[in-house]
Amino acid sequence: MINVDDIIYVEINKDELNDCIENAQKISFSIEDRKDLHSRDILERFNNVLMGEVAEKMVIKWLKENGKFAESTVDKGSNSPDKGHDILVKGLNQRDVYCSVKSSLSALYDTQQIIKKFKLATKESELSDINIQVYFWLSINPKNKKSNRITVPSIAQSAIIGWFGKKDINKFTTYNHESREVPSDALENARPMKSLLNMIE
Repeated sequence: MINVDDIIYVEINKDELNDCIENAQKISFSIEDRKDLHSRDILERFNNVLMGEVAEKMVIKWLKENGKFAESTVDKGSNSPDKGHDILVKGLNQRDVYCSVKSSLSALYDTQQIIKKFKLATKESELSDINIQVYFWLSINPKNKKSNRITVPSIAQSAIIGWFGKKDINKFTTYNHESREVPSDALENARPMKSLLNMIE
């Protein structure tokens, strides 16, 4: 179980963001969307891909800052959807362990509600050894009237929420408005990211 104290904030600098933008540009103009995605125009696709690139960068940076091996496994020049895993890490016995990083956006809810209401954005066939969820959230109508509205994804309002092992998830349902599969358990049932550090080298 996790709570808001367990989520991880990662700062991305200009050079790192530029890498993400360049990769997102390559991918957005060449990728073939998965068949279970709704039809996306080029701007929506670019925004979605950019969030994914930033999420991957955040996770790799955080792992490396904590002394762990981590590298991207995604072919940024491919015109096919990725294989479902994004990052290679090393298990305690130096075996290859693959991580999937999912990025999602909440227009209405803050981190406390995200953890309670939302689920890992994956389906059973996409599960990897390690499955990590990153969330971006907006502040369209901030409760604190002195706070600025944030109506597009931002680094300041993004965080690594938690992770699930492949065997942690055994029940699936579907989104209310889509036929796409999704785990039954909410994100509050994830493992804290800091616990992952004890399981990889």
